[in-house]
Amino acid sequence: MNCPIESRNPEILLAHAAGELDAAMAQAVDLHMAECAACRSMAAGQAALWKALDLWPAPAVSLDFDRRLYHRIDVEMHASWWQRVSRRFRLIPLRQFLPVTAAAGLLLMAGWILREPAKVTAVPRQADTVRAEQVERTLDDMELLHQFSVANSNKGESENAL
Repeated sequence: MNCPIESRNPEILLAHAAGELDAAMAQAVDLHMAECAACRSMAAGQAALWKALDLWPAPAVSLDFDRRLYHRIDVEMHASWWQRVSRRFRLIPLRQFLPVTAAAGLLLMAGWILREPAKVTAVPRQADTVRAEQVERTLDDMELLHQFSVANSNKGESENAL
């Protein structure tokens, strides 16, 4: 017999531990395990696992289990397609996916911008024409503002003197 572990077929050892093999196959596995330490170790681990599962007490089933189960099946059968689809997404907390979605959106936008940059064309700059009247008004405004600042500083000095 080929080694089940080396041939990547450990299901034979699992079936042997569960007692599901016929007598001829079980005898062949027993002969192989007498020679192979790896298979013997795996079979011993499976036997220990089955013993532990046999000792574990099953939880008691509530008295209204059947009623609740059939009610749940009935509700599921009469639910609309939208309710069935949306129910699966209710379990997912959306707040966890918001940063991931935002980051993915930013990456997509950056990729799109880098892939197709805006075509910038040089616009010939026209010389700004400055009119004499405009310069004169600007100088008058600056002089008026200067007079206000001087008046405010003189007013502050006279208040401090009092």
